[in-house]
Amino acid sequence: ECSNRSISTLCGVRGPWRRVAHINMSEEGAVCPPGLREASNETLGIKACGRSVDRQCSSVDFPTGMSSYTQICGIVRGYQDGGNNAFGPSTNPNLANLDSPYVDGISITRGSPRQHVWTYAARSTESRGGFCPCANNPNVRTEVPDFVGDDYYCESGFVNPLSDGRPYSRPTSWRDPLWDG
Repeated sequence: ECSNRSISTLCGVRGPWRRVAHINMSEEGAVCPPGLREASNETLGIKACGRSVDRQCSSVDFPTGMSSYTQICGIVRGYQDGGNNAFGPSTNPNLANLDSPYVDGISITRGSPRQHVWTYAARSTESRGGFCPCANNPNVRTEVPDFVGDDYYCESGFVNPLSDGRPYSRPTSWRDPLWDG
């Protein structure tokens, strides 16, 4: 149980809430959990955790113990690195399952076998869909995997494409965090 007032009314619902994970890289001495690598912008004083560079996916497990629960609530803030295609097409049909790299972004799951909770997708730019079925770009046709349903956010840290048309040569979007409302 959490007695901290900011946690006790999390998500507009009175607690008690149990904190399972807390990664806040703006806190003094914060480090990334094993399996993730640290990225930073010293000029802006921002640190973040990202996937390992040698893998398509990185995974971190936060055990809940034997506690039962009825709700999951949390906050995710991300920084876009390079060009991303959200739920972009793949030539491999096996990549459309929960245990595959089905999204450029963050997937939150629970249980064993894993069940989808929420997906945070990063798309190439706000003015181009980047394979995200978002309201401000109805011309983009893409399929969100069935197991995701409507349980996702999709955003970009970049407003417009680069003038040279190379979306994957982008720097990290430190000034416009993703999924921050």
